Amino acid sequence: MVQLTLNILLKDSILDDKSIIKSYKRVSSFYDYTFGKVFKPGQKKLVSMMGCTSKDKVLEIGIGTGTSYSYYPDETAVIGIDISPDMLHKARNHIESNRLKNKSVVMMNGEQLKFEDNSFDKVVGMYVVSVTQNPDLLIKEMKRVCKPNGDIYLVNHFSFDTDNALIKILEKGLMPVSKYLGWRPYFPFSEFNAYAKLNVQSISKINLFDYWGIIHAINSPVD
Repeated sequence: MVQLTLNILLKDSILDDKSIIKSYKRVSSFYDYTFGKVFKPGQKKLVSMMGCTSKDKVLEIGIGTGTSYSYYPDETAVIGIDISPDMLHKARNHIESNRLKNKSVVMMNGEQLKFEDNSFDKVVGMYVVSVTQNPDLLIKEMKRVCKPNGDIYLVNHFSFDTDNALIKILEKGLMPVSKYLGWRPYFPFSEFNAYAKLNVQSISKINLFDYWGIIHAINSPVD
């Protein structure tokens, strides 16, 4: 009965592009001063883990307002995509005002990437997996455009078996309003990786209360 109720909640709370775009339109004007402050440590740590060089070509999915660009080396070419025109507008302003080199943004859906296979050395999804409408399609596309044995990085909130029981109850309770929040509060990593099949190399916690996790995977079949 509990599982049936959860399945109904998940079905009713599936995100769609329109609700996601509306959510980010509402917060774009103050995003950097609120959510951006919370997410900043995760962006900074993830980029430092990537060890980018001038030879790397990087794709960042869910670039948002582009604040993560400040942490990449100038010589690293990074393309950022997002489906929110309001967030991309701020990202372009961030690039121009900070005179960032080799950084660009494009409006594109991460579930339908318009890049050739094996185009990037590293593919990154920052705070986007629990927001996108179809996480399975997103991961499939990330793998497709990433070179074989290239790096795939995610920073996102995942629900783990070891999480506090009260936190899990709260997350499940918020699922019916996912469309209004613009993200999935309850997002079990075990269920996610059952279909993502990421060859995970490391998992680390980050941000406020260690509520978010950084996943590093190699783009190769799982043993």
